Amino acid sequence: MQQENFGHYARKLSEEEMEKLSKDKVSLSEFKRNKLEAEAKKNWDLFYKRNKTNFFKDRHWTKREFEELANISSDGEERPVLLEVGCGVGNFIFPLISEGTPFFIHACDFSPRAVDLVKVK
Repeated sequence: MQQENFGHYARKLSEEEMEKLSKDKVSLSEFKRNKLEAEAKKNWDLFYKRNKTNFFKDRHWTKREFEELANISSDGEERPVLLEVGCGVGNFIFPLISEGTPFFIHACDFSPRAVDLVKVK
């Protein structure tokens, strides 16, 4: 299947960049990885406490970049379902809703504070 180009491009890395990338082996210790994973909810809650809904911009380009979303329609019986995992404060879903998307949307996030902000928005 031939993949169409929808305005996306990828820059080829130079030999020097490839070499540098291959040498970049910085990794976290197992303790640090486990700590970050265990504290993800707390860290995202702190992020949204500081930034509220002001950090990320609404993604009004969603239907343009994900054409398969723009081409889905409801047959009248059942609405298609969309699940967004890590919805934050709704910057992906609210533009879809405002454009009259046919989806029934489920959205979830680590951060209860972000979920509360979605409910208010």
